[in-house]
Amino acid sequence: MMTDVRLSTATPSVCEVTASPAGSGLQTNEPPAFILPPRNVRVSLGGDARLEGKVRGHPEPQVTWCRDGKAVIGGKRYTVARGGRGNFSLSVGGVTEEDLGCYTCQATNQAGSRQVTVEILLEENYGKKYFLPSWKGSGSHSLIPAPENRTSIWSKSPPKFISKPTRVFVRLGQNGKFSTKTTGRPQPQVTWYK
Repeated sequence: MMTDVRLSTATPSVCEVTASPAGSGLQTNEPPAFILPPRNVRVSLGGDARLEGKVRGHPEPQVTWCRDGKAVIGGKRYTVARGGRGNFSLSVGGVTEEDLGCYTCQATNQAGSRQVTVEILLEENYGKKYFLPSWKGSGSHSLIPAPENRTSIWSKSPPKFISKPTRVFVRLGQNGKFSTKTTGRPQPQVTWYK
């Protein structure tokens, strides 16, 4: 059982763990924690969107999805799924404009509650066709976006893990070290939970 966790601000993000003797061996309540939080997803209209993640806690957290303060339940186009080992997902089939926007995922058990909000976004430039003006003077116009409407390579990008933390084995009294590398714009902030 870990009893002392110290966060280091060095880059890449580092978490040092000091192990101490275990207690009575009884499983205590552990509040929910997102091991792999769901992430924003981009989809074209008519496509399928899947928001998925992984949660842990004791007792096993119940995962619910909400949108605009209303519970999202399974149905014709929405599928709420729960797999083993804390895996969960929300799938939206045949996405329409009404499906775009924010969704809140909440994990709850007797020890507490955590939530994360993600978005289903419209895929830009998906399926667009670009035509050059006709040389025959047929009056067609170019559909190439103006420079101010093009996506910049310097625009925002969602956080991604370049390297994920791995399991660390330590003996009592020794220090352990978790590390990870991330990318994204603006620079993502990494938060560690025990």
